[in-house]
Amino acid sequence: MAVGGLPLTMSYITEATHLPHHYVQGTAVCALIPSILVSAASRIHAIPMQAAVSVALGAMVGGYGGAQMALGLTEEQLRTVYMTSLVVFGGRSTFGAARNIRNILQAKQGR
Repeated sequence: MAVGGLPLTMSYITEATHLPHHYVQGTAVCALIPSILVSAASRIHAIPMQAAVSVALGAMVGGYGGAQMALGLTEEQLRTVYMTSLVVFGGRSTFGAARNIRNILQAKQGR
C-alpha cells in the first residue's frame, strides 16, 4: 500500500461493508501492519535506532490516546472528524504540491 492508501482502504471498507466507522478504522490500520513490518525489516540497518525507538513510542502513545478519544465519539462525530482531517491535510498537500510545481517551472525558465 502506498502513501495515501489508508484513506482509500477506509473508503472502500465503508462502502463495501456496513461496519461502524470505529471498526472500519481499526480494520484498515490492522491491514497496514504486515507492510509496515516488512518495510521496517528491509531497512533495519539504515534506521537510526534511537530515533526509531522515540518515534515508535510517540506513535504508540499517540495511537492509544487517539483511540481512546475516538471511542468517546459517536459514529457521526467520528466520520466528521475523519472527513475534516482529509480535507485539511489533503488541501495542505495540494497547495504544497502546487507551490513545488510552480518553483520547478520557474527554475526551468530561469536557466
